[in-house]
Amino acid sequence: MENKEFTIDARQETYRIGKISPVDLLALQMQTDLDNFEQTRTLFKFALEHTEVKLGETWKPVKTPNRDIYMPIGMEEDFEAMNEICLYFMDNELKKVFPKSSESEKTTK
Repeated sequence: MENKEFTIDARQETYRIGKISPVDLLALQMQTDLDNFEQTRTLFKFALEHTEVKLGETWKPVKTPNRDIYMPIGMEEDFEAMNEICLYFMDNELKKVFPKSSESEKTTK
């Protein structure tokens, strides 16, 4: 299944969430605590490393795993863009990990 492409307000490029193994999603479920700085930082790095940007005809990770290389060039200084990507990831990928949270959200609307 191909992931849905999306855009963000801060940039012109097209993005998509890359493949994520179910084991990694389960690990996120066990490790996510937004009150813990290091866990939140790890979550955001994970989101950026698993989000791809379309450059020409190829897809590249926004952040290269285990390295401080970002695409497109200059992304590492674009707080607004990184924030939008992380929010998109949390809203569209983490809801798969926390189905009860999304169910309770539906009942409160």
